Amino acid sequence: MFVNRWGSAPFLRLLLPFVAGVTAGMFFPVIPWPCMAVCMLFLVLPSFFNLPQRFAWRNIRGAALLMLVGCMGMALTTLSDARRDTRWLGHSLKDSMYCIAVLKEPPVKKRQSWKAEAEVVMVRAEKWKEVKGKLLVYFREKPALDYGSRLLFSGAPQRITSSGNPGAFDYARYCAYRNIYHQVFLGAASWQKLPGDGGHRLGRWLNISRQYALDALRKYLPSKEAYGVAQALLVGYRDELDPDVVQAYTNTGVVHIIAISGLHLGLIYVSLLQLLKWLPRKRWVEIAKALLLIAVLWGFSLLTGASASVLRSAVMFTTIAIGQFVIARHSDIFNTLAAAAFLLLCYHPFFLVDAGFQLSFLAVAGIVLCYQPLYDLWMIPYKWPDKLWQMVAVSLAAQAFTWPVCLFYFHQFPNYFLLANIVAVPLSTLLLYGEIVLMMLAEWPPAAGFVGKALEWGIVAMNTVIQWIDRIPGAVASGIPMNMTQMFLLYVFTIALIAAWLLKRKAALWCAAGLMAIFVLYGAVQRIYWQRQRMLVVYNLPKLTVVEYIEGRECCRAGDSAGLKHPQLAAAQLELGVRRVSQYSYIRNGYIVATGGKRLLVLSGGLRYANAPAKKIKIDYILLSHNPKVDISRLQEFFIYDMLIFDASNSAFQLRKWKNACNELPLRCFSVPEQGAFVVNL
Repeated sequence: MFVNRWGSAPFLRLLLPFVAGVTAGMFFPVIPWPCMAVCMLFLVLPSFFNLPQRFAWRNIRGAALLMLVGCMGMALTTLSDARRDTRWLGHSLKDSMYCIAVLKEPPVKKRQSWKAEAEVVMVRAEKWKEVKGKLLVYFREKPALDYGSRLLFSGAPQRITSSGNPGAFDYARYCAYRNIYHQVFLGAASWQKLPGDGGHRLGRWLNISRQYALDALRKYLPSKEAYGVAQALLVGYRDELDPDVVQAYTNTGVVHIIAISGLHLGLIYVSLLQLLKWLPRKRWVEIAKALLLIAVLWGFSLLTGASASVLRSAVMFTTIAIGQFVIARHSDIFNTLAAAAFLLLCYHPFFLVDAGFQLSFLAVAGIVLCYQPLYDLWMIPYKWPDKLWQMVAVSLAAQAFTWPVCLFYFHQFPNYFLLANIVAVPLSTLLLYGEIVLMMLAEWPPAAGFVGKALEWGIVAMNTVIQWIDRIPGAVASGIPMNMTQMFLLYVFTIALIAAWLLKRKAALWCAAGLMAIFVLYGAVQRIYWQRQRMLVVYNLPKLTVVEYIEGRECCRAGDSAGLKHPQLAAAQLELGVRRVSQYSYIRNGYIVATGGKRLLVLSGGLRYANAPAKKIKIDYILLSHNPKVDISRLQEFFIYDMLIFDASNSAFQLRKWKNACNELPLRCFSVPEQGAFVVNL
């Protein structure tokens, strides 16, 4: 039975205005001092009134408190931006400089480089000065570096940019939410390791512990497939996972199994409670039990990298442990969940836009709100069928509030998520316990080898079943267009539908029906817009040239053979509502795209300046690709044009040379690698 706990969950009442303030702070980064002062005045002033007047002002004081909390959210978001600091790295960048940085993590292998996050502590252009600022460091070869290593490198860090392709992941914004705005690519001759260690003692200890766990897993699980899943289960490392395995887990809706989340901390918490049941119920024992639980939970959270979902769970279980063992009462789960979110957002407001943070809180909220009413719909008198129904009810309840966000981020829905969860959750639970046992026996090779072999078989079995489910026809509904407005409408529709079910209100059902009608109408308007669109797109794909003309819901595509089927083009088709590619063409020097009254000329080779035509050719855009040997100052001998476009197939040196030439002449130009994809409506 649904119970309205609004009155018993004070943190829930505070969380809503705080979230509104954080959201406002992302769009308007200011500290609202006047508003905060007025709110404080209305909070303090009634204290000088008599009792009847104070009672009359109670609603005003409540509104002032909520407004003050919202202003605090806005202020914290603004203050969390590293760019406000006068010592921020971005304020000191020069074209030629030296930097001293400290690695915040061991370098990890990427497709063509080794990547690590670092903190820049000093820079030198004319003289050395202290700075603050995180950046991403990419090494061409595997470096002999670890957490806390200090390195000196030359060359100015570059600003992180996004591809700008329609529908593409905004990587620059993702990094900005983590206060990372710059990156640097280092060759073997451009950096050197400095003596000393710049890391923290706790960080070094955690890194050693994590590396010990990874080495033990690598030793006793030699299979690459098993080792990749094992390290993801235990410490959250996913860099060595097989992409096909990750895709199978994603398609079947159980990707949370191979990402450290609240599920793992919940298992550890419950297991510790069972192990400590024999302790006597004395005050000092209860406090010691709470401290032990909290220490283990936070140790595991830090060991696995402290992601948003893990921190959320650690804060929530810490609150539960304090309420259960220290305060000696069970806390309200809604209040606990809201408190965890509130505290985490105070620590880092940009967690609000983290997909893991959103999905973890929404999943737990769905379970708390919907599991018991859903489970009560079918009372099964037999033990094991009842256990199975419990798992089904939990999976359905978790999906109640997460499905709109999943559609928005992933544009797909796992149709067999129930079947996959029934298999994966119990198996992954056993495997996690097995890995903990393996860590305990790692120094005893005979026993550890036996456990490792059992774990390897279990992981292979789980992967086999998940991949089999993924291969069933209709396993995933993909290519679902979804923008933020549609996601919001689906959320309000879901809330109205759940309210109609739990509260038995017909008005909520009518509201849900109206919202679905609005959702369908919005989709129809969007399809009409897609049907009328005409645009030209030059994509931002490294070392590739791809040009696309879109008319309605069809497009013609021209480019390099390696780029015509690039994965980012599928995301663009989904974003722009394109259903069919009517023509593919390979680009060559002198290729002309004539569309919608505009013409684009592709130059990927040289021009014979001695054979300039008597009458200049009228062209709208000239696209320079693959480093053509072109003198920009002499293009006017051949063409009358409006703009030059440089795509991502050109070298950085050529781009700088051409941009300088355009600035001197002057000429209009557009650099795709720096400004993102070139998109023009025709």
